[in-house]
Amino acid sequence: MEKLLKSNSTPKSTAVIVILLLLVSLSVAITTPFKQLAYAHTFTGDESASFLSVIRILQAEGNLAQTNLATNLSLAQEHAKSVVGIVNANHTFGVLPIEVSENNKRVAADIVSAANALQTAVKSIPSPIQADVNARIANLNATLQEAIAVRVPKDHVSNSTINSEATKDLVNETLRQYGYAFGISSANRGNTNNINSSASATPGAAPSRSIVLNMSAYQSAQALTSQAKVMLTEALLSTHVTSATTSTIAKVANDLSQLKDVIDTRSPYGNVASLVQVTIYQDLDRAFRLK
Repeated sequence: MEKLLKSNSTPKSTAVIVILLLLVSLSVAITTPFKQLAYAHTFTGDESASFLSVIRILQAEGNLAQTNLATNLSLAQEHAKSVVGIVNANHTFGVLPIEVSENNKRVAADIVSAANALQTAVKSIPSPIQADVNARIANLNATLQEAIAVRVPKDHVSNSTINSEATKDLVNETLRQYGYAFGISSANRGNTNNINSSASATPGAAPSRSIVLNMSAYQSAQALTSQAKVMLTEALLSTHVTSATTSTIAKVANDLSQLKDVIDTRSPYGNVASLVQVTIYQDLDRAFRLK
């Protein structure tokens, strides 16, 4: 039998086998780098800033679900619902779990699980248990920190420009939520001249802008001003402050404090939008040379 096998193995057939093996090896060598490239997407600075700001937004919404639980269950549920919505939304950098899964599928799955677990805990029947919700919040926050560690390049996390861009993103989201709070449509948000605080004299017309129509959005705007201030602190920790930049950075910090004040006092949307678009954006650009 052995002799028969040897007799059937001709030099020609051996050459064919060798060629086939070479072709397979070449195919693997060509396709492997492309597969690696598909999983090697590195965030740009703008994407990292967007990612970091979204993490802050999720933390703000989660904390609001926690703080509202004892006094206003419907608001707590609204904020928990927002957490799930933000996790599944498409952001500048992409969909959060999908982007994280490029580096760590387990953490990506944990983000979705943590968001859903929080919403489930807040919607518990007959009533949510505070300790259970607290545990879900702690788990969500820990998972979000892990997501930063596995997805955002380390040099981006400590980059003052990226952190200041993230601050700007948070301020922008603050203004957006403030508009929602007073029922101002997306089409009108850019036209601050036509938005004022006085109630219309015409019966049935648009309500006064000092009346909150969406308390969930109003609370989000309040919480995001605090997150923006924390984000600014992160930017300051990673920047080289000089005598030339000290005053401009101090101006930004003062701007954010003013933003919190005008939101807490329910100032007209036009005033808040002007503060954000004319003052805060420009001061951030100057302080951190964003433009």
